[in-house]
Amino acid sequence: MLRTMGIVFLLAVIVGALGCGGASSRANTPGGSNSSLGGGSGDGGGSGDTSDATVSISPASETLRTGGQRQFSGFDRTVGQYDVTWNVQEGAAGGTVTADGVYTAPNTTGTFHLVATSIANPSVSATASVKVVNVGFVSIGNMEIARSGHTATLLPDGRVLVAGGTANAAHSAELFIPASGSFTPNSGSMIQVRTGHCATLLQDGRVLIVGGGNSKGNLFKTAELFDPMTQSFTATGDLNQARNEATATLLQNGKVLIAGGQDGRGTLLSSAELYDPSTGTFSVTGEMHLARAQHTATPLSSGKVLFIGSVSDTDSTELFDPASGLFSATGSLIHARAHHTATLLPNGKVLVLGGTQVMPPVGGGAAAQPVSLNSAEIYDPAKGVFQTAGKLLVARDSHSAALLANGTVLVAGGYTHDFDGDAQPEWYTMVTAELFNPATSASISAASLESDRAEYAATRLNNGEVLVTGGTAGFQELCCSPRPHTSSLASAEVYK
Repeated sequence: MLRTMGIVFLLAVIVGALGCGGASSRANTPGGSNSSLGGGSGDGGGSGDTSDATVSISPASETLRTGGQRQFSGFDRTVGQYDVTWNVQEGAAGGTVTADGVYTAPNTTGTFHLVATSIANPSVSATASVKVVNVGFVSIGNMEIARSGHTATLLPDGRVLVAGGTANAAHSAELFIPASGSFTPNSGSMIQVRTGHCATLLQDGRVLIVGGGNSKGNLFKTAELFDPMTQSFTATGDLNQARNEATATLLQNGKVLIAGGQDGRGTLLSSAELYDPSTGTFSVTGEMHLARAQHTATPLSSGKVLFIGSVSDTDSTELFDPASGLFSATGSLIHARAHHTATLLPNGKVLVLGGTQVMPPVGGGAAAQPVSLNSAEIYDPAKGVFQTAGKLLVARDSHSAALLANGTVLVAGGYTHDFDGDAQPEWYTMVTAELFNPATSASISAASLESDRAEYAATRLNNGEVLVTGGTAGFQELCCSPRPHTSSLASAEVYK
């Protein structure tokens, strides 16, 4: 599937940014890559002077799977228009490119070069490098309906239950079938069409769906159970507290810990409760030390659960002990963060990647805003401390991080939150992906997503592939596009 989210909007934003009192800090394409410049030496990284550049390409570099496609844009600053011709430096062996910059990678791996040449001045050109690999994301078509705020739960038989994230009751849930690589409607509808809920696979193979809210902003205390055998949803006991953006974690004793979230007024919650599948009821347990929502909850090999983050950045973390039903503080993060990922590693440690932290722009001049992080750290349960663990190639938040069979972690998509060259906050969704190696604390580029997205669901399948569904795509530049452009996605893809 061609990655072209908002290309028309985005090109218009770039042109507009050039007349808003200063050069744009980056080419605002979905990939979030800086421009490759011809005829000048601008750094393309934030505040460099690119006025002497004649031709720029965005993105400047890309990694694609064999046969993958990518929309490139070439801007001729001499005439202030997107008037360039395209060619592949290596000829047909390096892939093909259309007159409007749609590049298709060859079926062989290697590094190839896409050239944009000025029509007004053919002696000036710019080059973008494209690395082609044989493992990456492949589009598998669309779900029945666009979804964001949904859940995607791997079932014991290998299917995936995709639930909620829409206001459409007729399409409240669907199933992904790995054998066919396609989605099929679920025969039964959810009792409550909900978004921002939790979904947890129980030990008996059923799925507990709890909390969340609807498109009118009403939150639910209700919970329901999905039976994969009958494809039906049935009611179970109610929560003690209506909540969304909470976490639901399966404990080793078979119960489910529901913690934190927000109530109907947007107040952060510190309360927690336990669901007992044998009785179908929820009971109150100990309270967290810090009220949290949109946090991560990672079950450890000891049976305890590690809680990190919240809706705003914090370095506070804590542990839930099922034996006592209480929360206790543990070591603080090295970097306060929100909207990160936390991945349990085979050695029992927890890898924390990216997120946001509120900070002012470099050099000041504007109020502090959330900025995406590229830092990584690892939690050691034996010592109760966090240690630095290298950096991501790209600062990102609201991304996914999936542990692969070889021990590396696939990191993909998300938002970039930053400041432009005029110290105005901006954000956009990304296609870029990378492979982080916890053993070496190093990251290498991976084939990009087919569609830029953030806040989506990523589910590792039984065959080791990773299913990506739905989410949000969009961008905002306060200088020239003060209203955010966002859309929910129906598209899905698989990393294989």
